[in-house]
Amino acid sequence: MTVGLDLRSERERVARACRPGQPVPEFAYSSAENALWSRVFATLRSMHEQLACADYRHAARLVRLPADRVPQLGEVSRTLVSLTGFRLAPAIGSQPGRLFYGPMADGILHATPDVRPVTEQAFSPDPDVIHELVGHAVILADPEFAELYRCFGRAANEATADEARMAIARLFWFTLEVGVVAEQGRPRAYGAAILSSVTEMESFVTADLREFRIADILASDIDDSICQPVLFVADSIGRMMTEVKNFLRTRIGS
Repeated sequence: MTVGLDLRSERERVARACRPGQPVPEFAYSSAENALWSRVFATLRSMHEQLACADYRHAARLVRLPADRVPQLGEVSRTLVSLTGFRLAPAIGSQPGRLFYGPMADGILHATPDVRPVTEQAFSPDPDVIHELVGHAVILADPEFAELYRCFGRAANEATADEARMAIARLFWFTLEVGVVAEQGRPRAYGAAILSSVTEMESFVTADLREFRIADILASDIDDSICQPVLFVADSIGRMMTEVKNFLRTRIGS
């Protein structure tokens, strides 16, 4: 337990010492943390073959996350830079509002290097390195998804009203966190929160799956402490992206 706390404190110190523009530092992980990553990643990777959208599966083959250890943010960041120009920046815990979305406009995703507790290995309500890398980083290897993240960043930087900021948060949540698309007549996940959680992957197909309508999304509540009970299913990734980008551009001003 002490070793784990010491490692977590050291990762926090290293992350806080990293300045914008500096190379992503190396983070230390225990053998127990590497083992947890291996267990969760192996389970998720098997589930992705059946339940993840085609774009995600293709991106995962490009990123090639290691199965036997927690990946370093720096190595994944270098891969993303070579593919889409996106890069990772270390952060501790959840980043509030604009501090999380805004840097995406410049192709920067703030990501925590911490590992979820073993008691939360199937479902973690807080962001951790599994969520950041298995969920967000993989899909950022896809150029169209990377551009959608940038669109959210531009919208967040231009939003001035609380209503607009709330709309951005809800739309991001119900797409890039818990997004679902219909492929070959079946629901497939593309959202990071689903793709990085064994429990979410097991349960999203039996959630209340509704037609993708932005107006309905904006009227829906977010609860990231549980598996999202209501999900919105787009009939294609292309349609979802077009509608979201149009909304961000015309209603928010990105």
